[in-house]
Amino acid sequence: MTAETKPNKRPTSFDVAKRAGVSRATVSHVLNGQGSRFPEQTRQKVLKAAAELQYRPSPAGRALVTGRSDILVVIIPNTTFGSNLQDLVDSISTQAARHGLSVVVRFAGRDAAETLAAILHFRPVAVVDIGVLSPEDREALEASGAVAIPRYLRSPEPEGDLNFLVGRTMAEELLRGGPRRLAFAALVDERQDPFGPPRYEGMKAAARAHGLTTPERLDIPLRLAGAKAALKAFAADGSPMGVGCYNDDVAIAVLAAGRALGLETPGDLSVVGVDATEVGQLVSPRLTTVLMENDALMARIAADLDELHQKDAAQHAYYPPPVVKIVPGETT
Repeated sequence: MTAETKPNKRPTSFDVAKRAGVSRATVSHVLNGQGSRFPEQTRQKVLKAAAELQYRPSPAGRALVTGRSDILVVIIPNTTFGSNLQDLVDSISTQAARHGLSVVVRFAGRDAAETLAAILHFRPVAVVDIGVLSPEDREALEASGAVAIPRYLRSPEPEGDLNFLVGRTMAEELLRGGPRRLAFAALVDERQDPFGPPRYEGMKAAARAHGLTTPERLDIPLRLAGAKAALKAFAADGSPMGVGCYNDDVAIAVLAAGRALGLETPGDLSVVGVDATEVGQLVSPRLTTVLMENDALMARIAADLDELHQKDAAQHAYYPPPVVKIVPGETT
């Protein structure tokens, strides 16, 4: 009975090297994605031998050789978010599995240094940054040997910020039928909110462009009494209102408060949410909302994972502006 067919014996890189007729070092380089230095014929021999033996590199062994684990950390803000971000994390996990990586989702804390130290503790091969890390944090990651993904610099211009575009898009939709007083409805939440402030800034920019006064900020809890009290003060002068909301949940709370105050939608109260959730499309009137398209971002992340072991992979100067669009409903 040969070593490769002996029951319960897990094949090793030595077995692969023997079958392919190459060194163990060559096997290691090829199977770790660093085989570009070898002839294509050599690469194919190694891959074929590994497939025939059903060989899988040991994560522990790879970590000892490279100093890196097989962990991909996805760092996201510790805030309330909808299905859009959840879908993005799910897509990242699917792509990571293709590369034999395990995904750890880490919420950012208020202390940036503490968050970075916690990430480095995992000795990750890469970190997917969903709008959390500063340029200095990304440099520290790269210096540790990890790769910061996506490999791009965020544009310093407000128009390059996804959430700024969301806020501006909400305001433009609310004003589509003519001028009205604007407000941004923020979610009352004790956690960090990196999304709300730039969305509010986007609404302010749109109001300035239309020659309107600065939109008010309303703190809307997901309870009818509190939402009604916040909206009642804004509705005091009786003029038509347009409220851009942090997400669809807040928008539904605003609609419920407006109904309790006897306001007509969209005549007296026009409302736009964010996330295009299924619940928002089931309420009556059906919610007008903003959809953020992650296809371009996911394509960039997937490409970066494919190029993970290529140290000379392209470093894109700026990421293309994200795409946001209105899902029309009956509240505007």
